[in-house]
Amino acid sequence: MPQLETHDSVSAMAAAYAQRAVEAARGFTAQLDYSENSLMELETILDQLARKTPATSSSGDDLSETCKTWGSYFGEVVRRRFGGEWSIETYPGKQFATLTLSINDSKIFPSMKVHRRLAQGAGENVWAFYKMIKAKLESVPGSKVQ
Repeated sequence: MPQLETHDSVSAMAAAYAQRAVEAARGFTAQLDYSENSLMELETILDQLARKTPATSSSGDDLSETCKTWGSYFGEVVRRRFGGEWSIETYPGKQFATLTLSINDSKIFPSMKVHRRLAQGAGENVWAFYKMIKAKLESVPGSKVQ
């Protein structure tokens, strides 16, 4: 799968979106601090967003921005804990590019995860997903675990 942009510019973009999430979280009376426990707060925010504005009724652009914002925050928490590099890559089996976090031989698509959480509900819980990622990455030799 081709990498479409250099990781430095994509990293800066992801960091800016993540910071936007930190600021937006205040409107939900939540404090996001890039800790893994803050992902429980993120899940609460996404649950509120899913209930307030079903993903199917949002305009494509609004939904895309929402997914990039909260997905970048999710990805930044993972990246800060385990390392990795941001890129924009073609989503497997699809014809569109998306933010991608590569850690060792694993790829995570945080914006897509947020989209599934908003569209499909609590079964796509981001906190549960993080715990699965954490277990996988902690079992891989050479992972940067802080």
